Amino acid sequence: MFEKKWSTRRLIIREYKKSDIDSFLSVVRQPEIYRTTYGIPLEYSRERAEWWFDVIKQNMKNRHAFEFAVLLKDNGQYIGNVGLININDLHHRADISYYIDRDYMNCGYATEAAEVMLRYGFTKWNFNKIAGCCMSCNPASRRVMEKIGMKYEGTLRQELYKEGDYYDIDRLSILKSEYSTNCRS
Repeated sequence: MFEKKWSTRRLIIREYKKSDIDSFLSVVRQPEIYRTTYGIPLEYSRERAEWWFDVIKQNMKNRHAFEFAVLLKDNGQYIGNVGLININDLHHRADISYYIDRDYMNCGYATEAAEVMLRYGFTKWNFNKIAGCCMSCNPASRRVMEKIGMKYEGTLRQELYKEGDYYDIDRLSILKSEYSTNCRS
């Protein structure tokens, strides 16, 4: 039904395993991950992680979302997540999501992993559109999307309420026809 593993120049992208929970928790509990995402809570318990790993498997089985572990190729260290979420078969679209360990941010790993997801979504699942959202105050995430060819669609004003403040969300996307003409792989 879906690929189990990809290899890029510097990364291994594969399905999550139960043995990834401790590594996963060490990354998702980082304040930088919490501050730059809107779906990951600050307090992340082991029970929640175990539940989420089960949700990932169920989502893959039902084709609602595909989320994968991102590991360094040279030593197998878990450094983040990449996936296609909010899959809408009726409209042939999905959203991309990703996060990278704070110690590996600004090294191009998110871009490298996101490129794999574009190829997966457009070639394996034949999506017409892949979109992504980031907090407007997170220019690094927006740069990742721009580097993989996504175009700015607009800003959702005060879309996110977090810790007593409202945040704007930028939305970008790429169409299959744009990806095909600009494909690097």
